[in-house]
Amino acid sequence: MLDDVMGALDAVLPRLAAVTGTPGVAVAVATSDDLRTAATGFADLAAGTPMTAETPAPAGSLTKPVTGLAFMQLAEAGAVGLDTPVDDVLPAGLRGDAPPVTTAMLASHQGGYYSDIVTATACGAPAEPILGYVRRRHEAGRSVEYGGALPLVTAPGPYSYSSFGVGVLGGVVEHVTGEPYAARVEREVFAPAGMTASGIDDGTGRTGGATGYLAFGDWCVPSPPLRTAAYPGVGMYTSAADFARLLQSLLRGDRGLVAPDSLAAMATPRVERPSPHGVRSFSGLTLELADPDLGEDWWWGHTAAFPWGFWWEARVWPHRDLAAVAVGTRWDMARFHNPATRSAPGLAVEYAGRWAVSGAPAKLPDLDGRPRWTGPRPTPETSRWMGVLVGERTHGLLGVPEALPVAALAGGARSLGDGDASGWDPDAFARGVAQARAVAPDPAALGVLGRELGPAAALWMLECGASSADVTMPVGFYAGAPR
Repeated sequence: MLDDVMGALDAVLPRLAAVTGTPGVAVAVATSDDLRTAATGFADLAAGTPMTAETPAPAGSLTKPVTGLAFMQLAEAGAVGLDTPVDDVLPAGLRGDAPPVTTAMLASHQGGYYSDIVTATACGAPAEPILGYVRRRHEAGRSVEYGGALPLVTAPGPYSYSSFGVGVLGGVVEHVTGEPYAARVEREVFAPAGMTASGIDDGTGRTGGATGYLAFGDWCVPSPPLRTAAYPGVGMYTSAADFARLLQSLLRGDRGLVAPDSLAAMATPRVERPSPHGVRSFSGLTLELADPDLGEDWWWGHTAAFPWGFWWEARVWPHRDLAAVAVGTRWDMARFHNPATRSAPGLAVEYAGRWAVSGAPAKLPDLDGRPRWTGPRPTPETSRWMGVLVGERTHGLLGVPEALPVAALAGGARSLGDGDASGWDPDAFARGVAQARAVAPDPAALGVLGRELGPAAALWMLECGASSADVTMPVGFYAGAPR
């Protein structure tokens, strides 16, 4: 079965990368006793480094199931329970006056936390221990986005996706075990699963691997070098093949990770989550779940991203003995969100799952892999607009105070198409970043800056692939009325 699936993926992956404007895509597909990989494009455009399924990259929210596994190992050992009050297994007073919640509520995004961005910091900023970070954030009492425009905590119970909430659960793992979170999961999760290229970017380990790209049509600028203070929620780096090894281990029921009943508890629906494409989905314990009514087609897994350059999709179809993982090195800046139904990794995983059941297409169209979708050529003015958006997203939305290595970002920019890139203006790009940084993280001032770019910039965004003629800034969502 995998012979046919991987043959079809090998044929379609170059075109899939081309039509989505993704510089590099890698996919790994596994059964309980076999693992295959495919890749296309580049891990770095400027250097011409090929993308492979073993190329590590920041994996964002794929970290959450790792934290869930580490927590379930403690539950199996009797050190903590799913209904244990979180404050009973954290240092006294760590969460201040936040409402009482259980560990399972944190794991299912019902802990009452608003924040759902990675809480990024510049890579050169000092590392912060997770328990110290959790305490500091509760003392501040505000979310990270746009300088704390929203409160950090609201009433627990309803679903509210939060990387910070899973970060708090990682603090439980760290406090109960008495050892750093990164060391714990490397020994108890990564090593038993054979994940030799994976680790936690807590400021002490290595990073590197693929370069992510902020994409404006087919013009790609390297993403800012960032890491996260909430690393139990979003701090892992891994490869498509390595994460497939983890999923394969779970398919086999390897006792080096968790028992079958623990995995079943993680994959049990606990609360319905938003489903923008009409298919019902649920949250388990650090897992995203398809509608159980799908029967044999039911899956569990996670979508993941890391700003501003990486998107992942990982799914397990337990009734099919099948897992698939894919990563793409593109963040569509014109749309902000990159759903699975239009991203290269999401489509690659969807195809793998579908073809494993229906069979791969007997004949695929002639695909030469050349980009079919190209955006506008860069000009000095659009170079500045790109800089404004990079600055708004990084210094505004993420609240990163440190200056970005703008010259390095501009020097690594490349086009995926064949058009004339002579209009790219690194100095204008740097001016745009500086404009946004000068008023960040104030959401009102950033909104004014976006509007001042005028209708030409809004139409340019539409040409880059935006869904409407508007300068795409998520100020309204992350700095508006509490959700």
